[in-house]
Amino acid sequence: MPGDTNRHLRRAREVGFVIIEMNIPVIAAVNGVALGAGMGLAICSDMIVASKNASFGLPEIDIGLMGGVRHTMRVFPQGLTRRMVLTGWRVPAEELYRRGLIEACVEPEELMDTAMEIARNIASKSPAAIRLAKRAINTVETMGLKDGYRFEQNLTVEMTRHEDSKEAMRAFVEKRAPVFKDEL
Repeated sequence: MPGDTNRHLRRAREVGFVIIEMNIPVIAAVNGVALGAGMGLAICSDMIVASKNASFGLPEIDIGLMGGVRHTMRVFPQGLTRRMVLTGWRVPAEELYRRGLIEACVEPEELMDTAMEIARNIASKSPAAIRLAKRAINTVETMGLKDGYRFEQNLTVEMTRHEDSKEAMRAFVEKRAPVFKDEL
């Protein structure tokens, strides 16, 4: 039914926007096929790690549907997006890694360890800085160069007022790991 289709599409769209707009990083760990809306949700994350078993595709052309074009064009080159959309080609994770479009392509048994290693690295940073960095990433993506850079510099000024910034600078000078008090 059209009403059910609209509800389903709206739900998938809104979940994607929630992932993008979160003020904490999201890492997609893909082990298998990520097709259509599944691929859309993966590319809404901040980064993707995948197993060598993974593939990504937009099979909508083969099943009488449309979708995923705009999100895919945010992340993938135009030619690859067009090939995926127009042919339904499923791109192996190794190919996306080769092209620099995903962060890692590992053996299936290494997938979660790889994702968690990246997550632990992020978690070691200032929570305030992570929130501002996510805000910068999300905001400047659709801005022109000058406006985007100005926005980012304003966030830098905001960050320098935060205690975490002062602690990071002290720790750097003292050659020690910073101890941040702010929590995500």
